[in-house]
Amino acid sequence: MYQEISVTSFYFANGNTNKSFPRRIETEEGRQISFAENGLRCVVKKGQELVQIFNMTDGQMLYRLGFEPTNNTWKLLSTRAL
Repeated sequence: MYQEISVTSFYFANGNTNKSFPRRIETEEGRQISFAENGLRCVVKKGQELVQIFNMTDGQMLYRLGFEPTNNTWKLLSTRAL
């Protein structure tokens, strides 16, 4: 399902400015999704670059997002019902 998305809002975990998480995204179709402030983040190595993976929820669905800092792109990787 890899779909490019725009992150339109962020929040900082526990007031730590080094750990930001997506608060709201917009899909290519214009759908806006707002997340609860309880996401998980992990960093994985993809070749020579580090990619951030976020697991976020809106209370009904779980969204897996990927961020590639080298080209500054966000992708919706998968969704599933809770």
